[in-house]
Amino acid sequence: MMKPDLTPFQHPHRTAPARAALRWPIGLLVVCLALWVPGFGAAGSEHGRTNRLIHSADPYLQMHAHNPVDWYPWGPEAIAKARRENKLIFLSIGYSTCYWCHVADRTLFSDPAIARLMNRWFVNVIVDREQRPDVDQVYMLATEIMNGRGGWPNNLFLTPDLKPFFAGSYFPPASDEFGRPGFPSILRMIHGRWINHRSEVIAKANLVYTRMKQVDPGGPVGGAAPVHPRRWLAKARKSMQARFDWKYGGIPNGTEQTKSPREPMLYLWLTDARLAHNPKAMEMLRSTLDAMAFGGLHDQLGGGFHRYSSDRRWSIPHFEKMLYDNAQLLDLYARAYALTGDPLYRSVALDTGGYLRREMASPGGGFYTARDAQVNGVEGASYTWTRRKIVSVLGKAEAERFFEVYALTPISNPTSEQELNDRVPEVLRVRIPIATTLQRAGYRDTSEMFAALRPAREKLLAVRERRAQPAIDRKIVVSLNGLAIGAFAHASKILDRPAYLALATRAANRIWLTAYTPRTGALEHEIYRGRARIPGFLDDYALLGNGFLELYQATGQVLWRRRAEALARDITTRFLRKDGTLATAPAEKDLLIPPRDHGDNHYPSGTSATVALLQRLGAATGDARYDQTAWRILQPLSARVAAQPGAWSSLVASLAAHPIPGTVRAAAKPTNASAVPAFRVPDSADYVHASARETRSSGVERIIVTLRIDPGYHVNANPASFPYLIPTTVHFDGLTPSRVLYPEAVRITPAFAKQGLDVYEGVARIRVEFPAGILRHRRMTIRGTARVQACTDQICLPPATLPLKVGGARAAH
Repeated sequence: MMKPDLTPFQHPHRTAPARAALRWPIGLLVVCLALWVPGFGAAGSEHGRTNRLIHSADPYLQMHAHNPVDWYPWGPEAIAKARRENKLIFLSIGYSTCYWCHVADRTLFSDPAIARLMNRWFVNVIVDREQRPDVDQVYMLATEIMNGRGGWPNNLFLTPDLKPFFAGSYFPPASDEFGRPGFPSILRMIHGRWINHRSEVIAKANLVYTRMKQVDPGGPVGGAAPVHPRRWLAKARKSMQARFDWKYGGIPNGTEQTKSPREPMLYLWLTDARLAHNPKAMEMLRSTLDAMAFGGLHDQLGGGFHRYSSDRRWSIPHFEKMLYDNAQLLDLYARAYALTGDPLYRSVALDTGGYLRREMASPGGGFYTARDAQVNGVEGASYTWTRRKIVSVLGKAEAERFFEVYALTPISNPTSEQELNDRVPEVLRVRIPIATTLQRAGYRDTSEMFAALRPAREKLLAVRERRAQPAIDRKIVVSLNGLAIGAFAHASKILDRPAYLALATRAANRIWLTAYTPRTGALEHEIYRGRARIPGFLDDYALLGNGFLELYQATGQVLWRRRAEALARDITTRFLRKDGTLATAPAEKDLLIPPRDHGDNHYPSGTSATVALLQRLGAATGDARYDQTAWRILQPLSARVAAQPGAWSSLVASLAAHPIPGTVRAAAKPTNASAVPAFRVPDSADYVHASARETRSSGVERIIVTLRIDPGYHVNANPASFPYLIPTTVHFDGLTPSRVLYPEAVRITPAFAKQGLDVYEGVARIRVEFPAGILRHRRMTIRGTARVQACTDQICLPPATLPLKVGGARAAH
């Protein structure tokens, strides 16, 4: 069985250590949110009853329409009920192709006993994050503040005034063998605190709300900085180089081995390689594109890419397929082919376009949102193989030739019985290193290799398509279709595929005619079952506008440029504030804070896409007003981008590729910017201070690491008291110690750990010993790190890696 999205409470690109300053109480959160791997025996709903979600126009909400839970969609009815009855709100945010959302549906929300508790004590609200990205963004921020990371499903408990105070992801239906409480226990605990300790709950909710406002103050933050796209490009590259996996490509997600395509990052490297001719950028781009193309992340039979890889070799994917990934990867591989001439990239672009055209294109125009990861509760069931099955399809001789190029990787550690009976589900990938594979199989290049094995792949795909297939989320989301329209229009020129241009044109016309009202300038967010609905968000307008511009460049038809101009005008009237900042969503009174962009995540943010649209329109029309508006938006944003250009990869790449006339120059200081301090959520480095010095005695060389821990805080001892706690550790670059002696721990007994915890308080000294001569003969400065997590008896801060630089005795020698 596949594990959940990284952990039950983490999703790629959803780690947020800079926001995680609040946990209450930490022991309970660790217990409740830790990894649990459920069985698949729970029966789903038998459709014996329905709830009000049966009337919703959303596939994710309709998936829960037969739960015994008395669900409400997000809206005034649910909020009014909670306030009228003074009940807590249970808010569950997910999406239709989220694997662990399906597990929660089967094991929690379809259970009548659990539903009775939910209905008795809470007002239960469910949200599709793709339908309401504004609600998702606001409450994901809350989860990241409380837990340090977030993922889907994102489950929170709110006070009747919508302030969150407790958050998690998937909860098991019953307590497990590790003593972690099940969801019914969580419900009882939360209800009990509301009834018996309401003032504490309200205080916690108010504290979380205050932190949310500090992170998202709603105006310019951090003043202004010079706008220098090439320097930002170089700074982003340098930061990414330090984290890059030079063996297998890509950058891991946080501290995990999982990897996502991170398309904005790939666009940044592509731009850097094309404009600056930087060899490191080219190496990072090519090694990542190659590794993804050969790995299990790439569907080797059906084309297209899965969501992310659970291992650093890109072999074992999380199997859902997203429109935003595949649209951008079609475009990226096509552009990489244009830049390098490598036929591999052309081949991958074509099969990605073929997948989107075959399985994700709506007959009436437009593209569906996603394809599920699971069939009948088993993730990857439609995609995996065994060697025996492949041999039975191809025959022994053809299979032997096939396996000279392709390999199978098991999705989990098999049992001996599974191995004996060849029943281990495995994922198909290309053998690497590719040069060795080509030589062994006797092919000149990848083009010849893939062409020779096409008949075998087609036979296997035909068999695979006879299996039960994952469901498709048939919403047509405007922003994501903007990505697809642009990708197909641009790739049609590079790959010489007129059909791609026709596909892009049909999608663009459908959205314009169905989802846009020229008289009012109103664009809807999605089309579902033939009807457009939900007022559009900033990224809907901006990404669709960029897609229209790609059509204009591909066809020369002025109609598409004029439509892009109309969308740009709508952005300035609907989303642009007086201070130059952009709202990301239509105003709604029931959102705690106005959501805003914090960078480019899986695809360009609405802010980045707006700047790109304005830049490109300025160049296409010669109208300086577009450049002036883009510059106005950059002014309050420039300090944030200058500080972390890698977080704004799409924006930096766009600015470098399409400079605004007059840059480089210093951004003007926004009005009242000096009165708005830059906010940074504290982490462990604010309360733990580390130093190191070298000593020698009795022939033993040592480095003494001293940790000074602020009063009221402690760090976990080494070893830590529980497997889920982060122990204090030290590391020195390029050195292997003979032993590390951690100090004697202090035993404390916080409320959440009656059995006690081993910690360090005050001053803690760690002795790191090395064989004689190791330190004496080194000529360079010794550098290292100390990994710590600071906690009080109520909260734990995000862990920090503290730099160490050895001085002391070295100077005397």
